[in-house]
Amino acid sequence: MRLLHQDFRFSFEFEENAANLLVVECPEVFCRMVKELSSDELVEEPHFVLSENEKPVKKKDYLCCVVDPLTVSLNERKLLGKLMEVLKKEICSSELLLESNRIIALLENYASYIMRNMDWELTCSNKIDVSGLLKFIGIQFCDEQNCLIEKLVDYMRVMNDLLGIKCFVFVHLLSYLSKYEMEKLFEYTCYQKIHILLLESRQPETIENFKKVVIIDKDACEIQLNMQ
Repeated sequence: MRLLHQDFRFSFEFEENAANLLVVECPEVFCRMVKELSSDELVEEPHFVLSENEKPVKKKDYLCCVVDPLTVSLNERKLLGKLMEVLKKEICSSELLLESNRIIALLENYASYIMRNMDWELTCSNKIDVSGLLKFIGIQFCDEQNCLIEKLVDYMRVMNDLLGIKCFVFVHLLSYLSKYEMEKLFEYTCYQKIHILLLESRQPETIENFKKVVIIDKDACEIQLNMQ
């Protein structure tokens, strides 16, 4: 996959075993880039273009921008929604469906028993089905990782498995992780064939771990460094 910006010459090739770095020192340009990359809404005049096999694709289908790594959660609405779809499909296509129908029948009988023993005429507003049963159970991801690197790795894995996200843009990630933790993150993304781009507002001291480094200076001038 390739990510380019129409106002600049750079383009990032998302390849295996390669991490890229974009340093934007101009605050105005940095703000615009973060705003566009992190938005799930369609932008009227997009500047970033993501493509695969030379064909443009929707960024929201393949790319995720993490602005604050401390707030990432495996139990985001879109992830839980997709998880429910996967669980429902698994239940309806296996022997689990018989057990689910048995449990639903028990709940319906229980509700009928309650209503029969009341002095008022009552009815159930919701029909119980597999989706309602899953919602009632409250199945969700375990989201209690002890360290940030574990949380980010789990987040990328689940986003990739359930939503097909292949590219991750992290804003100011170098402010949160040590050099050792970054190396571990790179190892994981290489192993899982997940592509990452770091977006920073200042050039870090060490840049040799990146395949390509692009710097947009304070005057919005572009400098490209091919590291490997």
